[in-house]
Amino acid sequence: MITTTEVGSRLDRLYFSRTVQALRIWSGQFGRLLLPTDCVACGAPDQVLCAGCRRRLRRATVRPVAAEETAESLPLDGAGQPLPVTAGGPYRRELSRAILAFKNHGRTELAQVLAVVLAAALDAAAERAGRPAAAVLVQVPARGTSRRRRGYDPLQLLLTRMERQDLLPAGLQLLPAVRPVASGKRLMRWRTSAGQKSLGRTARQRNVAGSMAVPPRYIPLIADRGCLLVDDVLTTGATMAELARALRAAGGVPLGGAVLAAASAPAGHPDAPSPQAPGRSGDRENPQENVGDKSSKG
Repeated sequence: MITTTEVGSRLDRLYFSRTVQALRIWSGQFGRLLLPTDCVACGAPDQVLCAGCRRRLRRATVRPVAAEETAESLPLDGAGQPLPVTAGGPYRRELSRAILAFKNHGRTELAQVLAVVLAAALDAAAERAGRPAAAVLVQVPARGTSRRRRGYDPLQLLLTRMERQDLLPAGLQLLPAVRPVASGKRLMRWRTSAGQKSLGRTARQRNVAGSMAVPPRYIPLIADRGCLLVDDVLTTGATMAELARALRAAGGVPLGGAVLAAASAPAGHPDAPSPQAPGRSGDRENPQENVGDKSSKG
């Protein structure tokens, strides 16, 4: 007799199949051709991202940046150095609004813009790791509840598009080798219902601890191989640290990471807070308030 869990699993596989997802995304984009649309960053009519905002986003992401210095929860190597993580840009203005719209508001047409940002970050991360041969790209897995609510996995959608368009670094294989850990039958171990965005460093670490694992069938594909880790936004680094832990437990070797954006701009970046004006935020957004649905991220 088929159990409720098996039925749910089969329905999930059907819903998230390439055919169903392509039809869902196409229908959404077709609907937006018939209905008015506004720029997600400034509200200008008729384009999902107007020409001016697109130019500003490109300027903000023209040079990927090393972001590990601002993420205090990243894992350390034997020399006490954090896992190197490269960000496409700071989580500010046009980039932050594009990421939020892509993730949480169904604006999947922004994948074309964001794929270029992530491709540059991945290429820089591979360069920092020494262009490892036979390495794999492993993304932070999405929670099942988040996938069902959105109807898609934003990061997986982005990486799959990049793979089809040959935007991934040469020689690196995209491998969905890490899954959320189930507690009991179907409950995930991301335990705090408020998610990650409202938590501090220690709470974020505790919230994701032990929440990921490599399924047995993927262990032979991971063991002794270099791994580049991929996420959307880097805040404290707790989620990236948990992904690295799961890969190490399966015999993988985390070499570095890449993200679309870093919630805190690295020192020296134009968007980094000015040391002469403590406590003043100017017109900058508070990254902790705008990370969006970071229920599985940190």
